[in-house]
Amino acid sequence: MKPVDDGARPDKWCGRFVGRAVVAVHSGWVGIVRGQTKAAMRESAKGGTMLARLPRFLAFVMLGLALAGIMACPSSWGATQQSQPKGIAAATCGRECLNGFVDQYLAALVAHDAARLPVASTVKFTENGQALKLGEGFWGTANGLGTFKLYFAEPEAGQAGFIGVVKEWDNPVILCLRLKVRDGKIAEVEDFVVRDANAAKNLDAMGKPNPLLLETIPAAERASREELVKTANMYFSGLQNNDGKGVYPFADDCNRIENGTQTTNNPGLAKTQPTSTGYPISNLGCAAQFKTGFFKIVTRIRERRFVLVDRERGLAFAFAFFDHAGTVKSVTLTDGTTFPFTLRHPLTFEIGELFRIEKGKIRFIQAVLTQVQYGTKSGWGPASPRPAVSAPPAASAAAGDCDRACLNGLVDKYRAALIEHDPARLPLTKTARYTENAQDLKFGDGLWGTLTGWGSYKLYIADPEDGQAGFIGITDEAGMPGLLCVRLRVVNRKISEIEAIITRKETPGGFTRPEGLAEPRPALAGLFEDIPESARASRKDLIAATDPYFDGIEQSNGDIVPFAKDVIRVENGTQTCPSSFTGSKLGLLDCRAQLNTHLFSYIFPIRPRRYTVVDRQRGLVLGVFMFNTPGTVKSVDVPGVGKVDESPAALRPFSEEVAELFKIQDGKITAIVAVMTGLPFGGTSGWTDSLQ
Repeated sequence: MKPVDDGARPDKWCGRFVGRAVVAVHSGWVGIVRGQTKAAMRESAKGGTMLARLPRFLAFVMLGLALAGIMACPSSWGATQQSQPKGIAAATCGRECLNGFVDQYLAALVAHDAARLPVASTVKFTENGQALKLGEGFWGTANGLGTFKLYFAEPEAGQAGFIGVVKEWDNPVILCLRLKVRDGKIAEVEDFVVRDANAAKNLDAMGKPNPLLLETIPAAERASREELVKTANMYFSGLQNNDGKGVYPFADDCNRIENGTQTTNNPGLAKTQPTSTGYPISNLGCAAQFKTGFFKIVTRIRERRFVLVDRERGLAFAFAFFDHAGTVKSVTLTDGTTFPFTLRHPLTFEIGELFRIEKGKIRFIQAVLTQVQYGTKSGWGPASPRPAVSAPPAASAAAGDCDRACLNGLVDKYRAALIEHDPARLPLTKTARYTENAQDLKFGDGLWGTLTGWGSYKLYIADPEDGQAGFIGITDEAGMPGLLCVRLRVVNRKISEIEAIITRKETPGGFTRPEGLAEPRPALAGLFEDIPESARASRKDLIAATDPYFDGIEQSNGDIVPFAKDVIRVENGTQTCPSSFTGSKLGLLDCRAQLNTHLFSYIFPIRPRRYTVVDRQRGLVLGVFMFNTPGTVKSVDVPGVGKVDESPAALRPFSEEVAELFKIQDGKITAIVAVMTGLPFGGTSGWTDSLQ
């Protein structure tokens, strides 16, 4: 499924919510200028972090039938290309037929019954960029439909599109959906869900789509598919690294709606955010906005996939990712004014954008978007490279010549190169690979462009037997503190793999507290202490002492976990058992007692479990673990208490990538430190190591 050329770089296509005050990508940039990202605003409101993650301890804070028949549709060619192939057979599943498939899909979705759908045996389904089985993800939590429904279709390609409001356990969310219909069956399903209640309420309040999106273009005036795609793509090209000097094909009366809010020709938008002092970009029209050069903060627009082109209505619909590298600190507008940006770290928006085009001009834009991890991919491009399963320690002959001092030295070289924004300083193998928050990135991208300093906390984990090193430390990105856990694999004294997981303190008073690691705690001090040589356990035994912890969470049974008496757990810098978080009513419960309440029942499964760095000298086990939350557990029976509702943040599907470090002594877990970040449900770390 080849995307259109975006003018960024030759290999760009090779390579997942948001808060109240910032309602759209373009108005989001205004919010960033004003000093808060969408994630920060949500964290401030909920005490969470990016992607509204639900830390485990927060569980203690809050104890139809198908609407349209199936009509036969012939096999047709994928609409993600710019044009249809010659000789394509006329579609027999027209607009009403395709809209019927959408209605049938929505009815099955809210009934939690994918078996109602006529699907191809090879049907592919992605949600927020993650490959899932039909019936997973939003299928478990959607329970109603809203008012706003926008349908669009490309019968020639068997493609149907939908933007509308759906209810998730009665709370409004926005659904952006694409279906591919072939031979009377659904062959492809691609969607993303925007979990922003205010955005969904605003969109639903509109009631009906703008009439322009429903009007038919006279047959004699209809542009070709290629022409519509070319015009729409000029929007993306003009926005990327915007300098105000491009050719911007907008009609004079062009307007744009994003996540239910008009973000052009809307002087009142800035007035609804009284604490903001940003540039009033929403006051301007489409062309005037682009001509300011304000959108230079958008450093890359990639995976531009024009999946549906509705020639009859002059519509071009695309999925794309808007990357903000976090490296643009200010912009000089075309009027000579220099304007500062306060975005300090990399982030990406996943966007679905529908363009109404008349006579080569963009007249109206309907867009929906959600913030995702920087570098997220759609799941519809070429597969990302994946290394072979890591060899067992005994096979790592080349790793043995890099001892603890050697491994720690390479970690320090990595830390120095990161500060200098220069990966060329590192001794990398030719096939070295880098991931950041589970996304494959190029060396030099992501944190490489934004890190400006290190905090005082530095914890090294070394595994000379397997040639792997770990590090946990405090980061600084132009004043924004964070926590980083990184893993390096070393072969012949060169780095072949770097896996970084970072979480950031985006608002004061939130759950992420990097400074918390530096606070004196006797149990955490043990992380730096050696185990007497005669008492050191084998790699196998250390992992065996760790793994029951995850079984205990899955089974709501703390009694099967070998906890030491005074064990503590610190997650993203906050102590969570016994809890030091002010909102916890049961914070004095120890780790074992917390699991026995059953309040962690919403987490299942914890898979995969990857044990990566085992430091036998210090009795440390570091791994990366995927905590999956389907969002279907609404309440639990707490022994001795009765029925307790789960936190609202647990009532949505999501996954959490958790880098977790365990101190094992005498077969007991004495301390746990975790660095975690949120991913869409079904997310993976991107690495293929065996489970243990």
